Amino acid sequence: MLGPEQQMTRFERDPERADELGAPIEDVAQEAIDATATAYTHEAGLDVAERLALELRSRGLRTDQGSLAEVASDIRSGHRVDTGRSDGSTA
Repeated sequence: MLGPEQQMTRFERDPERADELGAPIEDVAQEAIDATATAYTHEAGLDVAERLALELRSRGLRTDQGSLAEVASDIRSGHRVDTGRSDGSTA
């Protein structure tokens, strides 16, 4: 069981997108997270939550606002966020 300080991050396929993800949800989410973190290293003024939501949507995923805020905070803090295996691409 997770404690109150440990929120589970949830990602799911966007039902409005009919295409297949081509990889497990966690791996696709990891690519979106990595792309957002990379963008943030190049542009400190970046709205991380907005960019993460965009990266997830572009890959056919969505998440709840709590998970989005948690991951965005971790990225801004410089913490590594691991949800799955990235294929190494950030585009």
